[in-house]
Amino acid sequence: MNTKDLAYFNQIILQKNFSKVAKYFDVSQPTITLAVKRLEAEFGAKLIIRDRVHNDITVTASGRQLAEHAAIILRQLSIAHQEINNLTEQQIVLGLPPIIENHYFPPIAAKLERAGLLGNIETVEGGSNALRDAVRDGRVDMTLLGSVDPISYTALIAEEFDRAPFSIFVAKNHPLANRKRIYFSELRHEKFVFFNSNFVHNTAFNRLARRNHFRPNIVFRSNDTHMLMKVISENVGVGFLTNIVDHYIDDVVRLELLDDEQPEFITSIVYRTSHILTPAQLKLLEILHASLEPEKPV
Repeated sequence: MNTKDLAYFNQIILQKNFSKVAKYFDVSQPTITLAVKRLEAEFGAKLIIRDRVHNDITVTASGRQLAEHAAIILRQLSIAHQEINNLTEQQIVLGLPPIIENHYFPPIAAKLERAGLLGNIETVEGGSNALRDAVRDGRVDMTLLGSVDPISYTALIAEEFDRAPFSIFVAKNHPLANRKRIYFSELRHEKFVFFNSNFVHNTAFNRLARRNHFRPNIVFRSNDTHMLMKVISENVGVGFLTNIVDHYIDDVVRLELLDDEQPEFITSIVYRTSHILTPAQLKLLEILHASLEPEKPV
C-alpha cells in the first residue's frame, strides 16, 4: 500500500471535495480518484460515494473506519520522520515552559555543558498544554511539563519530580498586601491579570473559581511571567501563580492560599512511550533525574 494514498484519503475526509484535495497536494484530480480506487481494491469495500451532479461525496461506514486508522498511521509516520530527522542532525529537542525553565533549567544547563551536550539541545518554549501536544506529536523529543493532575496518557511516560502550591500575588500598595494568607473567596471582587489558555494555571484557577462560585474578572492576559509581575506591581490586578515563579520584584507581595484541597503545580519529565532513546537522550534523562529528583532525607 502507498501511504500517499492514505494521505489523499485523509484529506478527502477532511475537505469533502476531490478538486480541493488535488489542489492541496498540487496533483491532478484523476490522481486522487485513482488513489481512492486503489484503497477500495486493497480493502475490498466501497469507501466513498460521489454525487457528481451535486459535487458532493458520502463517506461509507467502511470509509469512516479506514479514516480512523489512516489518521493514526499518518500521525505515526510524521512522528517517525521527525524523530529520525532529529537523530540525523544529532539534535535533542527539549520542551521548556517559561516558569519551569527559569526555575529548574539553569543548573541543568551547567551539567549539560560539562557533559558536552548543551550544544546538541534545541529548546522549544511554550505553555505546558501546548508542549504536551508537541511531545505526543513528535515535535519535541522530551519536555518538562507542569500539570494540576498527574499526567496519565498511554502514549506518554511522565516522571513526576516536584509539587508546589499556588499563591496570590498583589502589589505592595494593594489593600491586601499586609495580609500573609487569604481565602480565594475573598478575591471575588478583585481584578486579575493572568496567563493565556496554554498554561495549566488556567485549570487550577478555574477549579478554585468554580468551587467558590464566582467568575473572576480578568483584565489582562500575557504569556510573559515577567510582564505579569510588572503589571501586578503597578496594581492593575492581582495574580495567581505557582510558588516556583521567579518572584524578583520588590513591589509584589505573595499571599498564601488558605483553601482546603488546593490544586498543586506538578512538574514532570515527559517523553513518548514509543520513543527509543538515543545514548545522548539517555544521558540527558540521567542529568534531568540527577538535577530534579528531590534529595532523600539522610
